[in-house]
Amino acid sequence: MRRLTLLTNPDKCNLRCPLCFLNQRGRPFGMGEMPLEVAKAAIEKYAESGLREVIPSTMGEPLLYSKFSELLDFCGAVDIPLNLTTNGSFPGIWGTAAGMERLLLACSDIKVSCMGFDGSAFDEMMPGLSFGCWRANVEKLLALAGDLQKSDNSARVATVSLQVTVQKKILRSVPEILRWAETVGIARIKWNLPVFISAGERLRGEYGISGPVANEIRRELESLQAQYPRVRCEGSLFFGADTAGAMPVRKIASGEGPCDFFKDEIWILPDGTEERCPNPERRFGDRTKKGAACENCMLLGR
Repeated sequence: MRRLTLLTNPDKCNLRCPLCFLNQRGRPFGMGEMPLEVAKAAIEKYAESGLREVIPSTMGEPLLYSKFSELLDFCGAVDIPLNLTTNGSFPGIWGTAAGMERLLLACSDIKVSCMGFDGSAFDEMMPGLSFGCWRANVEKLLALAGDLQKSDNSARVATVSLQVTVQKKILRSVPEILRWAETVGIARIKWNLPVFISAGERLRGEYGISGPVANEIRRELESLQAQYPRVRCEGSLFFGADTAGAMPVRKIASGEGPCDFFKDEIWILPDGTEERCPNPERRFGDRTKKGAACENCMLLGR
């Protein structure tokens, strides 16, 4: 088992991003926070099975999990790093130098979500946080990472990555994002196409991009890589896009068995229930919809 994703606080976030599954579904997940003992039990269960990292939340802002500090301590005690994806607000103590340094020394990678890269697009896509504050937080995190590496070459310091949602409102900023990332020391950018569950189909026309546009952006990034070689570009954009702009689909023949997701990752819900299916429609949407079927899964090609 490569990693566990703990749905630590799915309903708790300080932003109101339109493409978040919470917004798309239009109702809370409704299971509350994950008790720390549930998180510990899940980690202990798989710690001896080759578990390499723990991912907190991914729906909701993990740094708002009331037991996040204790989770950091526990993962450190069992020597399993966190792989953190955050919206970049760094609330509370996590926005201080001490808090950021603690994250950098406890995590394998810190991915900061990016859904807009200018004032107007950012305000629309990540409401509740200003672009200036987001950018300053990322640059502060990177500066601290550099300082930690200089002070102790043997220290295990997290890489800092961006997770960019490639939607209509960010397309014109693609070259600028890559240029800035190279300048400030971003290690990697995951360029991911937006995922729409059935309840969020109303958003596809406003934010989704077509297959030809996805191909054009991919070619643009490939041509820019020579100028910015220190930033690794990956993500679902590079898997190819279908005509609807969704993530690529890999069909599973009937009776073929479970998908590769089962081998690498398990999601743990707040009540301790294990969720092995990666399909967002099944997990966050409507299991009766066509998109919930294995052969229509949006994530199997990742």
